Amino acid sequence: MDELASVDVAEQKPRILFIDDEPRILVALKALFRKDYDVVTANSGAAALDILREGDVDVVVSDQRMPEMTGVEVLRSAKDIRPRAIRVLLTGYSDLSAILAAINDGEIFRFINKPWSNVDLRQTIAAAVKASAIEHVELAVEEDINEKVYIPGIDDVGTLILDDDEATRDTLQRVLGRERAVYSARNLDEGLEQLEKHKIGVIITELTVGGEVVTDLLSALRQHHPSLVAIVLTGQSDAEQGIDLINRGQIYRFLSKPISEGLLRGSVNLAMRRYEILQKNPAQTLRIAAEAAPPPANDTRGVFKRIGRLFGLTA
Repeated sequence: MDELASVDVAEQKPRILFIDDEPRILVALKALFRKDYDVVTANSGAAALDILREGDVDVVVSDQRMPEMTGVEVLRSAKDIRPRAIRVLLTGYSDLSAILAAINDGEIFRFINKPWSNVDLRQTIAAAVKASAIEHVELAVEEDINEKVYIPGIDDVGTLILDDDEATRDTLQRVLGRERAVYSARNLDEGLEQLEKHKIGVIITELTVGGEVVTDLLSALRQHHPSLVAIVLTGQSDAEQGIDLINRGQIYRFLSKPISEGLLRGSVNLAMRRYEILQKNPAQTLRIAAEAAPPPANDTRGVFKRIGRLFGLTA
């Protein structure tokens, strides 16, 4: 009897919850995935939360623009109810505030633009299912955000500030340097030099440095150094780049300038704690894995190769 029960569990399909207020979309999603997964659907945030309270789910996929409860709000609650479940947001419009909330509060695995490509959507769901199979470990405790966090064993781990504005670098170094080693760089080359010289756990970067968008750099770092935690601190507002930074770089926070010292210190404390947990539990990096991407064709300075060599993954 026990052998039969174990076989049943082994053959059980991963459970995917799709949430959208448009019935035709739910029908299409169910038809697309029911062969490979146990698909359940909800036409509202409230109905989705009831399903989550009733039983386990591997992946939660929610539309953003719904009446009464947005997708971000649903996924934020899903994180509390079923923390193991991987969260994906469907969005058909560029709402920067929603995207930032999803990054900072919902810990989104991927953003998917509507209308979607069936091939891309299948790949994303497969990656999410794979990530959900990893035993969940809480990566940070939000209550610590305004407290100094002492983490044994990582005193030699530093924070890297990547910004071409000297005043910003000086301010961040002054605020953060009281608690841990802080290094700074004014362009991508200097940033790579600092990564080569020092053990870095957290990188705080502007969205664009020296005229170059940092997405490729963060994408390469995510692939080669998955436990490094990235915070984007920027004066720019760009929903498309925010989506790209999650999908390709799995950034931890997207914060706007100017920022209070308390929020800055708290965010870095939590980021450093996340780094430590990822170091101790390397399998957890699969739960925040970014899209695998080849080196960009315009990588004239060999950023991807240089990072690969830095972490011993390429010749």
